[in-house]
Amino acid sequence: MKIDIKAELKKFIIDNYLLGDEDIKLSDDDSFLEKGIIDSIGVIELTSFIRDKYGIKIKVTEIVPENFDTLNNLEKYITKKLP
Repeated sequence: MKIDIKAELKKFIIDNYLLGDEDIKLSDDDSFLEKGIIDSIGVIELTSFIRDKYGIKIKVTEIVPENFDTLNNLEKYITKKLP
């Protein structure tokens, strides 16, 4: 069974940063920072979630918008890191 990384990430973000409000529209290319969804502490929490959920190592130098600022970027980053 293939995991749906994007759906899991979206659920985590809605539950933890949007207070479970699924009526808020969050597209796959919406910038978490520009939309004010995630702040610097949120990035740390998101990093911990990804590390624990997918068992991947995340280098500090990889925590950049190109990897962590949209659902699409996160999905691509995680997919590359998975064994």
